[in-house]
Amino acid sequence: MNENIKEKLLLEVEDDDADAADQHPSCPHGPTVLFYRQSETPNDGFYACSAHRNPKLCDFRMNRIQWKGNKFKRLSGAVAFPKAKCLANDPDPDPTNHLEALSQDDVHAQYFFDEKALHFFADQCEALRIDKVICMGAPRLHFHLRRIQKMKSFLLDFDERFGNYLSPQEFCLYNMCNNHFFYDRQPFELFLKCQSNERVLIVTDPPFGCRTELIAHTLRSLMRLHNRINGLPLTPLPVFWVYPYYMANYIKQDMPELQVCDYKLNYTNHSRYTNVGASRRSYGSPVRVFTNVPLDLLQLQSTEGYKYCEKCQRYTAEENVHCDRCNNCCSQNGQTYRHCSNCDMCVKPNYVHCSNCRRCSQREGHVCQLYQSKQHCWLCGQRGHIETNCGVWLQLKRTNRKKNRTLGCLICGQNHSERKCKLRSRYFKESQFMGQTSIAVRKH
Repeated sequence: MNENIKEKLLLEVEDDDADAADQHPSCPHGPTVLFYRQSETPNDGFYACSAHRNPKLCDFRMNRIQWKGNKFKRLSGAVAFPKAKCLANDPDPDPTNHLEALSQDDVHAQYFFDEKALHFFADQCEALRIDKVICMGAPRLHFHLRRIQKMKSFLLDFDERFGNYLSPQEFCLYNMCNNHFFYDRQPFELFLKCQSNERVLIVTDPPFGCRTELIAHTLRSLMRLHNRINGLPLTPLPVFWVYPYYMANYIKQDMPELQVCDYKLNYTNHSRYTNVGASRRSYGSPVRVFTNVPLDLLQLQSTEGYKYCEKCQRYTAEENVHCDRCNNCCSQNGQTYRHCSNCDMCVKPNYVHCSNCRRCSQREGHVCQLYQSKQHCWLCGQRGHIETNCGVWLQLKRTNRKKNRTLGCLICGQNHSERKCKLRSRYFKESQFMGQTSIAVRKH
């Protein structure tokens, strides 16, 4: 393996209903996460803090083997944060306007939505007839929504200072990386108790350095808790997950049912994630909203640079041009994408096609081996190789005595990608579930 290709670090999170023998040890920030390398088994891993990646902030570390000998002692060492006393119940004051933002990017990365973003979320809540909103790491949105008389909101946040402004009926100190409540969570459970006609939405704005696996696990945990409290079967809640568009592949791996909305979200206290200021990005903020709400239900304003695409049946950015070949408005980064006939997909306008990788990519810093190790194969769907190195396809060719093709589609030789080949159904069986495609080899 190329030394430049780093081995992936996998993780496991404690289940909500884990038995004592299966529980993880805890640090002062709640249950830890089990980390292990791709070449290892979980037994070779170690437990570390879920919230702090910097050992200077939390140096808890324990090998899995060491914990096995002490697991029934529950070496928690957990220290609850001092519970703040609510000093104000007035719905009008918003402390995010004067509190100094916590700016450690690997812990808090506390950035506050601008006014347009606040109105965007409020408008979507009204359009979707939402009655209650869980603001997970979105304090300014909570204070905005509580000023709307018909909107109920509960803030889950890692900043204990908000306990000085909010009662336990609408705030709990919370670690979103492990779904840990530092205070009594009964008030939150009472908030989740709904009438049959009430709708609950989760809005989460995690630090962009958070592992998406952890946030996805927490979102599912909150959904299960809501279903249990209300006596519902497996029922998803609508989710708005605020994250940069370039993290889409990671989010889709963990929550394939989420789609990206074209709305560009700005912060007031970040120089790059905004459309104002000297250091702003050329094509606007890269921050988007990932959601399981059908995109045709979301309303984007033409006065803010959005339009309605009749072919896509949804709102999109003004610079986004519908591609009839892809049957979609494909742009994500604020530029107008172009269709590459070799890739048979829309790509960024500054990308160039690499015939070796069979894909378009950035010209600078492109290393074929490294790039290919991060791609999903268009034949078998697995990550880590491209089609010409697909072991599944090589085996199928030997079995079926297929011609060894080097140009065009490897299945039929035509000028399209293997994903769109009409003959692929002869060799692969595909099924869709919650936005994720599963690919299996047909037996001949």
